[in-house]
Amino acid sequence: MPNVSNQAMSVPPTAADRPPEITVYTLPWCPHCVRARALLKRRGLAFQEVDGTETPDFRARLADLTGGFTVPQIVIDGTPIGGADRLASLDRAGVLVAIADREPFPIVRERRRSSPWLLVRWASARIRGRRDVSPFNRVEVRLDRAGRVVDALNRVPQTERGET
Repeated sequence: MPNVSNQAMSVPPTAADRPPEITVYTLPWCPHCVRARALLKRRGLAFQEVDGTETPDFRARLADLTGGFTVPQIVIDGTPIGGADRLASLDRAGVLVAIADREPFPIVRERRRSSPWLLVRWASARIRGRRDVSPFNRVEVRLDRAGRVVDALNRVPQTERGET
């Protein structure tokens, strides 16, 4: 019988353990590419940069790979997500952090929403001296990996229900 020590055996990392594979297709003179790289660095995400200056037919190859021919084009774990604006949008929605943390999708985030009706209700409550009414509704949303809302559930605090 072979001698097996109690030391931990090396286990290959699963998809949940390894960091996401991020590829950024760029050109050196592109200001949007600089923004995308800066955002990824700010979030502490490692990425591979593919410079297209020396590649013939770079934009045609980019369109084949990602579906877009503008730079930057960002691909996370083999899924093209778009350019710098789309990356910033995913960051604002909290999806970029969820991808980095390997959270299971859909993820749940809370958003604040307002409407003219809520503003009128808030203003009339303030006139009457009430300070417990908010001009915002808190909405719990479930987002998919692309940042799209899967479903939403209005969450109104107990103190605001049924009071006008």
